[in-house]
Amino acid sequence: MTLYSIVLFVHVTAVLVLSATLSFEVLSLFHLRRAITQAEAGPWIEPVPKLPLFTMGSVLIILLTGIYLVVPSASGRAWPKVAVAALFLIGPLGAMTARRMRTIRRTYTPQKAMNLEMLGQLRDPFLKISLGVRIGVFQGIFLLVNAKPRLWESIGIVGGYAALGLMLSFLVSRRSTASAVSTADLAE
Repeated sequence: MTLYSIVLFVHVTAVLVLSATLSFEVLSLFHLRRAITQAEAGPWIEPVPKLPLFTMGSVLIILLTGIYLVVPSASGRAWPKVAVAALFLIGPLGAMTARRMRTIRRTYTPQKAMNLEMLGQLRDPFLKISLGVRIGVFQGIFLLVNAKPRLWESIGIVGGYAALGLMLSFLVSRRSTASAVSTADLAE
């Protein structure tokens, strides 16, 4: 077994971990946006303890191992630079989302009734937008690694996937908010 194959294995494992963390975030946000009571929101506030640490760790490992894997063969190519820049776009969005989720976890208590402030925090459109853009950019990076396009094609791919993630977050956001509101009306 070579060092390259070990690094490649670690890289692919980190990509799978990042995919899993984003999947947990989708599931959590889906349930949080539909919660009407504190008890319904409780299990989804933090479905996996320390999930942001797994996310940050996997992004860091992807970045470091990706550099090791690509540098020898990518001299003069644009797609690795665009992929790294796209990874640096995911980071700040994830950090802002983590900060908002920490606030939700701090204010959450299962004994309290759901108030409008808590409902507003759970249905914050930024959480949906951030998740959609991060998933879109992640998909764009995955396509870059496979297609290895030139500079403008690389930028177009990442930008297109980010825009697609943004558009889908608005589409899903409207539908989930409408269904949650109608469910709340039925409960009264």
